This record gives sequence, structure tokens and C-alpha cells, in this order.
Amino acid sequence: ALNGVPTCASPWLLQTVARDEWGFDGYVTSDCDADAEVYVHHHYLNHSKAEVVRDVLKAGTDVDCGNFVPSNARAALKSNLITVGDIDKRLS
Repeated sequence: ALNGVPTCASPWLLQTVARDEWGFDGYVTSDCDADAEVYVHHHYLNHSKAEVVRDVLKAGTDVDCGNFVPSNARAALKSNLITVGDIDKRLS
């Protein structure tokens, strides 16, 4: 975490710094199981698994090195926390 925010859930780090300021145009891959750690150990904002999926996707994490996002994306979609467009954005 950086300043209390897990890096894979930080829009400031992934979007503002990496993409906007540095011009990074590649894929952001989390450390293996980092997305799950946001939920399991960080208890970031006490969010549900589906909310953590939203957090990491909307922050700018493109690839989950693990199975947390794929395992919980359907629940996030059904809860209207993310859209198919959010997933497509991470895949493009």
C-alpha cells in the first residue's frame, strides 16, 4: 500500500501518475494475489469482494495475477458495481 491505499486500487497511482503524468500506455498487472489481498488482509474500506473488483478495475488494474477478479466479477456485474464496458476498457 502507498499512503494507506493498496496500489492496485489506487486511481491516483495508476491513472494520474502512471498513465497521465508518465504517459504509460501498457497493461498494469497486479502482483500475484494482490487484488485478493485488498479484500483479505487490507480490508480496504471494508468493501465486499464485488466492491473490491470495482475498486481495482476502476483504479486501472488491467490484469489480475490470480483469480480474485475473475472469480468475483460476475457478482460485481450483477450488483451493478461494474459494467461490461469497465471490463472491456481493461482488456483494450
